Amino acid sequence: MARPLSTRRAARPGIQEMYLRRAQQLAESGIPRARMFTDTEVRASGQPGDAANALVEGADHATLLVIGHRTRGILPDIILGSVAFKVTSHATCPVAVVRKSPRPLPSDKFPVVVGVDGSKFGVRALDEAAHLAAETNSFLRIVVAWKRPNWDLWSLASSLRPADNRSLADQAADEKIYQQVVADTSRQAETIAQQAIDQIQQRYPDLRTESVITEGPADQAILAAASDASMIAVGARGLGDLPGLQIGSISRKVMQRAECAVYVVR
Repeated sequence: MARPLSTRRAARPGIQEMYLRRAQQLAESGIPRARMFTDTEVRASGQPGDAANALVEGADHATLLVIGHRTRGILPDIILGSVAFKVTSHATCPVAVVRKSPRPLPSDKFPVVVGVDGSKFGVRALDEAAHLAAETNSFLRIVVAWKRPNWDLWSLASSLRPADNRSLADQAADEKIYQQVVADTSRQAETIAQQAIDQIQQRYPDLRTESVITEGPADQAILAAASDASMIAVGARGLGDLPGLQIGSISRKVMQRAECAVYVVR
């Protein structure tokens, strides 16, 4: 990718052409390596300007965009590079973020892990993950995380009376309702996981699937379930994210901390 030029440097004769030639050379140097892994047609294209913008524009005509989690210009203590973050936030197609030392490809020993929460992005991530697992003779691990409501907030919100003035019977009734809500939330997570398994088994009856249902933060549950995974698939946003967000908090945290490739699905 050609570097963005300052006005002063761009005015010098031949500078832009030199950078474009260099970008094209770098792109073409990847062709032999790509052909080691596929017989698909491989093309190289050096582009002027900002790397993130060029990749986002190219995503409009792509079915998948693959990018490293950091570039050589990123400071060592930054976990997710600025280019990777911009691309996953704005690309219109799925984006795979690959670590410096990638795990082996999906197989019967290295599963594809997917986080689902009942959102439309979670459903799309599930579909993509199942397709990848089926195509690679791997297996699919479905992760659903749930959180119990905060008891202090719950008990205060359940009554307009100050907490000190409530009788023991009132507090006992509040706690009983609270425990019922916790049980309902846990069962809802189990339902989401079972629905995901049923959906996948209808489309891929031979695909091995397993589920992990965990109480706690979703990003931590997904990362823990992916200790032996080849890759993780997540939706760009989840149920808890605001509609205006380009990429959700869970997806961002997983991309920052995952030790395997992360496949972000829109």
